[in-house]
Amino acid sequence: MDENEPKQEQAPTGESGDAKTPDNEPDEAWQLQLWSKLILLVVVVGYGIALVVANSSKVKISFLFASIHVSKIWLILLCFVLGLLSGVLLSQMYRHRALKRAELERQAEL
Repeated sequence: MDENEPKQEQAPTGESGDAKTPDNEPDEAWQLQLWSKLILLVVVVGYGIALVVANSSKVKISFLFASIHVSKIWLILLCFVLGLLSGVLLSQMYRHRALKRAELERQAEL
């Protein structure tokens, strides 16, 4: 009997195979994140498709010497890209200017 008692004490301290172990919680949380991301992706893609369909009509763009007819969506995308590029360039110019100003102030202190 003494030999069987340590075996019985060791069984509860080991893994019992319960379904509600802490190891299962990260898997459930990961599944929730996966489904949330998939739903968000479907909503964004659906919104993009709706944007293209709603803005598929043609508009006339007049320049100084010429004019062109393009879909509204291409005009929207062109404006988006131009705005994005100009924002990045302006932020880089500001950063460069601030670094140069700090360098000049450091040299003036010496």
